[in-house]
Amino acid sequence: MGLYRLFVALVVLVAVALMPLTVALAQQANPSRVLPGVVDNGETFDVTVNLTAPDDDFRLVTVVDIAPAGWNVTVNLTWCTPTPSFVIATGNKAQIVWSGPFSNGTPLAAVYKVTVPDDAESGFHTFNGLLGYYLASPEHIFENMTGDFQVFSPVELHVIRHINETLKSPNMLYPDDTFEVFLNWTAPLNTFSAISLTDLAPVSFVVEVNKTWCSPTANATKTTENKVEIAWYGPYDKGTNFTAKYKVTVPCAAAPGSYYFPYDSCSASWLGYYFAGYGPYTSCTIGDSEVVVTVPSDIVGETRDVNANELSDVTVTLCKDASEITSDASTPNYTIAVNVTGDYWLRGSKDSYFDILTNDLPPLEPLYINLTTLDLLAAGCTFDFEGDYGLVPRTCNVSYAMISINHWLFTPIDVEENPHPEWQLSIWKAMESVHSWEFPS
Repeated sequence: MGLYRLFVALVVLVAVALMPLTVALAQQANPSRVLPGVVDNGETFDVTVNLTAPDDDFRLVTVVDIAPAGWNVTVNLTWCTPTPSFVIATGNKAQIVWSGPFSNGTPLAAVYKVTVPDDAESGFHTFNGLLGYYLASPEHIFENMTGDFQVFSPVELHVIRHINETLKSPNMLYPDDTFEVFLNWTAPLNTFSAISLTDLAPVSFVVEVNKTWCSPTANATKTTENKVEIAWYGPYDKGTNFTAKYKVTVPCAAAPGSYYFPYDSCSASWLGYYFAGYGPYTSCTIGDSEVVVTVPSDIVGETRDVNANELSDVTVTLCKDASEITSDASTPNYTIAVNVTGDYWLRGSKDSYFDILTNDLPPLEPLYINLTTLDLLAAGCTFDFEGDYGLVPRTCNVSYAMISINHWLFTPIDVEENPHPEWQLSIWKAMESVHSWEFPS
C-alpha cells in the first residue's frame, strides 16, 4: 500500500473513532491544545497542538482537531514543526499527519488557523480533538486532547447615554441647573457579573448618585468631583435590562458655551463586566454627549415721543419666528427677559388719541435684534424707542426721516379733524430725524 493510501486509511479510522480506547502507557504523548481566550467575529487566529514522542519509533502520528461548527479551518505544512507529511482542512476540521519515526522526547507542534464567522453567536465555543499514533507494537494508540478546549466570542454591548428629554430642544441649561443622565444596556449572556460603570460629566460639573436610582438596584456607588462610578455584583441572566441614573449640577460660574461628556472613549467613560470566569470586557459609552449652557439676559430700553417726553400706554412686544414671545407695558422703561438664542424683533405700540391703534399706522418695519450666539445672548441688548405715532428707533431710516419732514410741513389731521399732538413736529425735530438717518448713532 502506498504512503498516501495509508494516510487516507488512517484519517478515516481516526474520524470514525469517536470514543477510542486509550492504551495504557508508562509515558504518553500528552497532546495539549493552545487557544486564545477571546476571539472577535471575523477574526482569524492560530490553534496549536503540542505533543512529545513518548518513546522511540513514534510514527504515523495523526492529529485530528475539530473547530466549532460553521467556523472555517485552514492548514499548511510549513506552519507545523517538524514539517508533516500531509495536512488536510475540511470545513471546520484540521488533520495533520507525520510519518516518522521520531525518537523518544521529540517535540511536535500542529498549527492551523481558524476564522470566526461574521455572524457567530456570542458565548463559549468548544473544540474537540484526538491524537492517534503507533509505537513499536502493532497497537493503534489514541489519546484525547487536553489543554484549552473553549474560546469565548463576546457580543457587542452598547452602552447608550441619554440626557433627560426636556434638555434636547433646545438642549440648553443655565448656571446652577440640575439635570438627569441615564445610561442603558442589556445583558448579552447569562452569568453577566462584576459590572462597573464609569462616566464623566464636564469638568467642574457636580455629580450625585444613589443606588436606588438604578435598575436593577446597584450594589455600590461612588462620586469623585465630576466622575460617577456604579457597581452591580450579579450574576444576571441574558436579557436583563440595566438603567443607570445620576444627577448633574451646572456650576454657578459656568460660562456660556457647549460642554461635553465623553463619547466612544473607553479611557473616559465605559462599562466593565465579566461572564463567569471570563473577562474583564469593556464597552465604550455612546449616545448624548453635549449640553449647552447659556446665561439668560434682558432686552431693555426706554420709550419716548419725538420730543423726548416719556410715553404712556406703551406696549413693547418681543417676537421670534413671527410669533409673539412676551411683552412689557411699563412706562417709560421696559425689560423683557430672553433665554434662547435666535433672531428677535421688537415692536413698540401705543394707543393714540381717539382710539387709533398705532400698530396700524406706518412705518411698521421689524426692529431686528441679533442674539444668535451665546455670547450675544449673554450680553443682552439696550434698545430705546423714539417716535411719533409709530415708535421707531433713534437710528431711523430714510422713510421715517421723510415722514418727519412731511409732518413738519403738513401737520396730520385725525379722523375727527383734530390735530394729533404727537404729530405736531417742530422744524428742529424734523431735522433731528434727518440727522439720525444720515448719521446713525
